[in-house]
Amino acid sequence: MPNPLSQDESGPLEPDADVFARLADVPLEIIDKLIETTESAYTDLNRVRGNPYWGDLVLQQSAVLRALNEAREGLDGFRAEAVGARNTELGITVATAVIDGERHYADRNDEKPSLVDRLLRPQQPGRACHLYLWDRPYEDEQLPGPYQQVRVVTAAEEELGVLNFTEETEEGELLSWHTCNPRPRDGAPVLRFDAGSPLAFPRDAVLPLAEVRTALIEFTRTGLRPESVQWQQARWGE
Repeated sequence: MPNPLSQDESGPLEPDADVFARLADVPLEIIDKLIETTESAYTDLNRVRGNPYWGDLVLQQSAVLRALNEAREGLDGFRAEAVGARNTELGITVATAVIDGERHYADRNDEKPSLVDRLLRPQQPGRACHLYLWDRPYEDEQLPGPYQQVRVVTAAEEELGVLNFTEETEEGELLSWHTCNPRPRDGAPVLRFDAGSPLAFPRDAVLPLAEVRTALIEFTRTGLRPESVQWQQARWGE
């Protein structure tokens, strides 16, 4: 009986990106339907309340829901990892911008400058925005994400803004820098860490909005602390 074909003898190899794309196509809607159906069973259970089997059925339903939700969380993580692997194979990075509390994404280089422009002019003045670059959309801050992030606060009407770049090392150490303006403008507005925050950026961290934009576009290309502007160790106050 002949030996099974080895991978090298079985024909042309499928590109890794195609394999990852298929793995990313996880049918989450199927498990969502199972969760919905199991949750709706509680209505029927209430109709047989008092039956000797009622208590055990409720316990079983709770156990099934826990298992289904854990399975969904695991599948979602599997999908996200496969998306990241596919994008890395194809040289794609995804910019995630949090603007006015909502997330927006761009994975094409020609779309990222428009995303930056929206970031610079939020509808809620003084509210901090955030920008991330990763191998996938950064959809949930409760889960591990990219090591680098940029906080953006602007005074759009005055064409001024400030950046705070934060990076977490593999050892868990958090490093933080503000932009640095060697020639700070007299009378520059006070820009705060976030709307209502007592923390204020130093005035020599405030830059013209055009320079902030250039730095952010650079970040969407590299994911690193931009070199087009100067930086200083993070500090607060005047």
